[in-house]
Amino acid sequence: MFSKNHFFKPYILLLFIISKLSLFTQETTTPLNEDLNLMMQWFEGEFDNFQQTWMEEEDSIALELRHEHIHSIFAKVDMPQIGKHTFFVKQYQDGDTSNIYRQRVYNFHINESEQAIQLDIYSFKTPEEEAKYRNADQQKELLNEMSISDFRNIEGCAVYWKKEGDHFIGYMKEKACHFTSKRSGKEIYITDSLRLSQDEIWIRDEAYDADGNYIFGNKAGIHHKLKRCRYFNGWIAVEKEPKSNDYYLMRNIRLHDQGHKIRLMDKDGAATPYFVELSEVKHRSGIEVLKLAVYEEGNKKSLCYVWTNVEAKRIGINMRTITSGFVLEENSKD
Repeated sequence: MFSKNHFFKPYILLLFIISKLSLFTQETTTPLNEDLNLMMQWFEGEFDNFQQTWMEEEDSIALELRHEHIHSIFAKVDMPQIGKHTFFVKQYQDGDTSNIYRQRVYNFHINESEQAIQLDIYSFKTPEEEAKYRNADQQKELLNEMSISDFRNIEGCAVYWKKEGDHFIGYMKEKACHFTSKRSGKEIYITDSLRLSQDEIWIRDEAYDADGNYIFGNKAGIHHKLKRCRYFNGWIAVEKEPKSNDYYLMRNIRLHDQGHKIRLMDKDGAATPYFVELSEVKHRSGIEVLKLAVYEEGNKKSLCYVWTNVEAKRIGINMRTITSGFVLEENSKD
């Protein structure tokens, strides 16, 4: 006869093995889940490399080595048919919101075999589709019902992210991302090198053909270094004529602190010759400051400006002929 212990001991052993496997799984996935949650907090928002391009002009860097001025919007969206951690991405150049050069949907998820966070990139199929969803960062409900079949995804072009100290490093697998050029018939290879921290994202995407010829990317091999934008809301008044006591007044002005510049409009909505700009720049002493400046059309030199520490939540000007006040929006990350 078999004793009860004969059956009981293997059962205990099986439970022990299952518990160990479960513990092993938790140990390998929990850090990645924590990294993913942190990365999603850092990734959401708007970023701009105004300071980088401003410094390159100040330092008279050769034109062919300078970076384009780019602004990136990463807006969290609800797209359950694609994934939980999904973003609408819109990127434009030269401070011109209509000059959009890239429009994508990003989905992040954990890749256990790579021990990394994987980013899958989805592009719209036609220019008409891009135009239709151009403002999805503000009208997020437009994307709710879309699925993977509504987009293009190039196999091999995933980006993998791993946490290193106080930042994440993003990379593509070598020669995995490629396509055939319709113009030259050659194979084009794309590489991507990224760095994400709490307040910055660095982007270095490059392309070359099968013969190693340059297609695009910064020729100095330096990342586009974008800083997180904080938004301020305020007003400005500029005297129309000296001692006239008659002012152009504009309220509810929304500016981010990374080189955002807008034209002052009068009460009837007509354009005036004045601009206001908010920027984070580096003083020649090496100190970074928050600068509020007023410009007149046709003059690169500002009429006036003030500066303060970059952590400031209020900034304003009072020169009698020009007065203004701006306050950090409550939902901006500081």
